Amino acid sequence: MNTEPLNVAGVAGPIVINTKAFFGHPAVTVGGVPAPRTGRRYSLPTVDGGAVQATVRNVLADPYPTVEVNGVKHRTGPSMPIFLRILVMLPILLFTVGGIVGALVGALGVWGNLTVAHTRMTTAVKALAMVGVGIGTVIVWLAVAVALNAALS
Repeated sequence: MNTEPLNVAGVAGPIVINTKAFFGHPAVTVGGVPAPRTGRRYSLPTVDGGAVQATVRNVLADPYPTVEVNGVKHRTGPSMPIFLRILVMLPILLFTVGGIVGALVGALGVWGNLTVAHTRMTTAVKALAMVGVGIGTVIVWLAVAVALNAALS
């Protein structure tokens, strides 16, 4: 998912971050041009022709990363309420009752909830959609468990 363009004083254009749901480094562009990455830092071009170092920080249950430029942190989207962050992670609890199959299905549920979190729906609609994803995750886990039980019997 691409964040909205973020304007930071001194940087040569709007910063856009393409985040990934689980793995991989985010891709950072400035004015549509990819910013080179060295380790965990990105080199962003400045208006005077130089470069400034930036760090992108992701939190798993928050769809919007924070960009730190010159020691100043900039959010790339609105803050997500704590109850939505809890709902995002809730499907992973299937590993407690479902073992490896529960963990895999739960991870898919978390991915689905992160996808919902990235949308522009209202908070109430996101919460309902995340509850629906959670219920769907449990149904899928039960179906897989019943199928595996039948196949192994």
